[in-house]
Amino acid sequence: MTDTPLIELRDVRKAFVTGAVRYEVLKGISLTLDRGDYIALMGPSGSGKSTLLNILGCLDMPSSGHYHLEGREIVSLSDAELARLRNQFFGFVFQSFNLLGRYSVEENVALPMVYRGVARREGLRRARELLTRVGLKDFTKHIPSELSGGMQQRVAIARALVNEPKIVFADEPTGNLDSKTGQEIIGLFGELNAEGTTLVVVTHDPRVAEHARRVLTLTDGAIMADRRNQAVA
Repeated sequence: MTDTPLIELRDVRKAFVTGAVRYEVLKGISLTLDRGDYIALMGPSGSGKSTLLNILGCLDMPSSGHYHLEGREIVSLSDAELARLRNQFFGFVFQSFNLLGRYSVEENVALPMVYRGVARREGLRRARELLTRVGLKDFTKHIPSELSGGMQQRVAIARALVNEPKIVFADEPTGNLDSKTGQEIIGLFGELNAEGTTLVVVTHDPRVAEHARRVLTLTDGAIMADRRNQAVA
């Protein structure tokens, strides 16, 4: 199994239909992701970056093509099977944080474990452990609105890691942050990748992409470049 790619896409296409208009967003994407990869997805607005990320994270399904996760074809899975897969395999970090305002920071982080059926006490213990890891040990009882944007993104990263996912997907994770805080978040991603976490980050910012090991550039729904970043060890 170790020689099997973590994710393999073959000729993946995605189209949206509005009335009589059919718009093809992804046009035959073939891509392999290995364990430990750190990939930046770049490209102009409308190039298909977020659509590709959603398909990789099983938040959406291709219109056609094949998606293998550790050798298993997932395109034909039911909604319930896909939900379980997302909870067990993937972590997600979004530009808008997506934290629940009425819950404490530690409760937000523990939430994916609740969906997995883990006891509340164990989920909160794990949440506090991860909040310490991302530098928020003293803020576990706060609610999100009491934190800065950078701190909220750290909470979102802790939540993405709580189920020990095999891969973390991040969609413009620094887009709502100032440059200094954004660099701190990217530094944290680098530490996580060095520890073995596989990362896929959508970004329009070259300063973010330069920290990735591999940079994919999309244009009009197709991969136009796939390069290794020699500056990253």
